Amino acid sequence: MDEGQDEGGLARIQSRPRALDGLQRQYNDHLKEKHARLRAEHDQLRTDIKQLVRVVHVLEVEYQQLRQPAGKDSVARVLPVQQRSLTR
Repeated sequence: MDEGQDEGGLARIQSRPRALDGLQRQYNDHLKEKHARLRAEHDQLRTDIKQLVRVVHVLEVEYQQLRQPAGKDSVARVLPVQQRSLTR
């Protein structure tokens, strides 16, 4: 590559129109806003996932507690069995 060609390329880059600088600044601002919005969404989703994991864990523990006193038939009885009276 010739040094003269290299300097010519540099001159073209340095003499870029100011309108392009404004567009680049607008695009950079747009990307910064988008990044901030996506970061906030990511943080919210991470918080939601942690809460969902806690809820699932509580449900699993409650389900296991219901299964333990079920007895040999493995039927969970949430409500106590009520004796029906034969007389009305």
